Amino acid sequence: MTDTRTTQIHSIYIDAPAEKVWQALTSSEYTNKFGYGGDLTFEAKPGGKMVHHTTPAMKEMGMGDDALTATVVEVEPPSRLVLDWQAAWHTDEPPQRLTYELTQGPSGLTRVTLTHDVTDAPETAKDVAGNGNAEEGGGGWPWVLSSLKTLLETGRTMTTAGS
Repeated sequence: MTDTRTTQIHSIYIDAPAEKVWQALTSSEYTNKFGYGGDLTFEAKPGGKMVHHTTPAMKEMGMGDDALTATVVEVEPPSRLVLDWQAAWHTDEPPQRLTYELTQGPSGLTRVTLTHDVTDAPETAKDVAGNGNAEEGGGGWPWVLSSLKTLLETGRTMTTAGS
């Protein structure tokens, strides 16, 4: 039997308090301005739903109403969020465990560590790793986290990010 366990870990430091990073990850006020954009529905309780809705541009590409869906496994604001996460374009693969850990240092600098267990989800793994072509939507988690950092540190949307 082949071992298909695969985990990607992405980490970045953001010069913002953990509470602000948490708010950016869990509210439409911010999710429309970084990464791939779109409104967010978030029920902050175990068993709650998180749905990242598509933007008009995504719908023009043929996507439905939801880009990502997840079930909340653990929620500890502003330090830890664990989700069973699935991209709408890979429903043939099982949901994967996605964990955000936010660690704020004494200066207010926050380390964001995103751990994505993409076991048995090779197509999702390829997408979220990024293909090096962020200009055409292939930036994956490295691009999304960079976009989040840009937004929180400068107040502006990174080129090609958001809705």
